[in-house]
Amino acid sequence: MIQINLLPEEMRRSTRTSPKTLGLLFVATVLCFGGVGTTGFLWFNVRADKQARVDISQEQLDNMMPRAKYADQLDKEKTEFEKRNKTIGEIASSRIVWTRKLDRLSEIVSRDATQQRHRVWLSSLDVNAVTDSQNAGVKIAGYSAGDDLEGVSNFHEDLRTDPVFKEGFVTFTPPDQKVQEAEEGFEPPKKTEFKFEAKLPVKEKKKGPPRKAPAPAPAAKS
Repeated sequence: MIQINLLPEEMRRSTRTSPKTLGLLFVATVLCFGGVGTTGFLWFNVRADKQARVDISQEQLDNMMPRAKYADQLDKEKTEFEKRNKTIGEIASSRIVWTRKLDRLSEIVSRDATQQRHRVWLSSLDVNAVTDSQNAGVKIAGYSAGDDLEGVSNFHEDLRTDPVFKEGFVTFTPPDQKVQEAEEGFEPPKKTEFKFEAKLPVKEKKKGPPRKAPAPAPAAKS
């Protein structure tokens, strides 16, 4: 079907888009896609930079963790060393020569076993050289062969009367004895458990100067 426009040429509607409109559309399109592209570029660029920083920080943290653990271990060792050093200093400052006492204790335990005066062996030996404490001294625990309590008494007396071992101690507590039940297949089959202490003199704590009594408050005027 053929359509014929009978209107004059000046009144006919233009069917073509003007160049100005096309230019505006082109500029708007360029700006839109350019903005999207720029935003995407900046997003991925900034994200990649942040991720790289995070990776570097994580790597540094992973490298520093073993050093931190090693530093914590050194702190623990330092604390233990300070405790041991303090104990050694307290023992060194003491007037008692502990090596002589321990040598004499070993000699008494092994020497008198051949004389049948006593047959004992020690299970623990706890030394507290801090004379500011009420527990200062030596705690001796062990066993005596057989169920005869005389062996423990003889061992206790030998330590209490020995001039080297008893030096510095003020008292020896009576031995606490308990006969153990017989055990088959062991030699000796019966044994007596014992423990006692050799006490050191406790230093008295220095008292500070007496406190001054507060001045009496002035009497209120009537």
